[in-house]
Amino acid sequence: MIRKFTHNQQVRGLQLINHVFMVIGITYAIITAQYFYFLIALLFYWITGTLGINVGYHRLLSHRSFQTNTYIEKFLSIVGVITTVGSPLAWIAVHRQHHRSCERPGDPHSPYLIGNWRAWFGIWNLDKLDLKLVRDMRKNTFHKWLHNNYTYIIAFYCILLALIDPMLIIFAYCIPACLCLHSSSAIIVIAHRHGYKTYDLKHDQSRNSWIANLITLGEGWHNNHHAKPYAWSNWEKWWEWDVPSLIIRVIKK
Repeated sequence: MIRKFTHNQQVRGLQLINHVFMVIGITYAIITAQYFYFLIALLFYWITGTLGINVGYHRLLSHRSFQTNTYIEKFLSIVGVITTVGSPLAWIAVHRQHHRSCERPGDPHSPYLIGNWRAWFGIWNLDKLDLKLVRDMRKNTFHKWLHNNYTYIIAFYCILLALIDPMLIIFAYCIPACLCLHSSSAIIVIAHRHGYKTYDLKHDQSRNSWIANLITLGEGWHNNHHAKPYAWSNWEKWWEWDVPSLIIRVIKK
């Protein structure tokens, strides 16, 4: 039954369900005064978002800005799946096209083209994705397997959490996944609307935003990144702290 839905439909469906359970979980934690669950959710957001999206999907797989051990790459890719922003193959196809056509026709999620609301909530222009941009990913057996079994991997993760504590499904998966989704949206919208430009990239409106950087723990120096997409660190000025780059420094070859 799952295979009858497109990958985008699967992802958006899971994200909607996660938001429902996020509201339920927050209400439960407040009513029962079990506030430690919020710390768990925040911790899992930091771990999965930073490792899965920032280090794994973005700097390693999308831009190949560094090399690492094959097992580390696979681990980061699986963590990225758990964030529920899409499979590595799908996410990277969108991201590479965004870089190629930033703020111009063909950019899937520029807030200047489709508005802040659509850009933030994932109502993107995906009709003309150029799959040639992910030829390397489509040839990779492991990443094709992740794409084809995306929902099952997330379900397996939830089963593991339930064996420890059923409430972890909400606080170690649903809420962190929601936070990962909105932190990605913060880059898409805030980091293209707010902040300063170190580099004049003409049509490209990427900016260095301390707000987006605080939300994502290091991805907010977006103008630096768009100017040098193959750099594994966005840390240029002393105040432009970049947590993912500290992790990459340890794991890169």
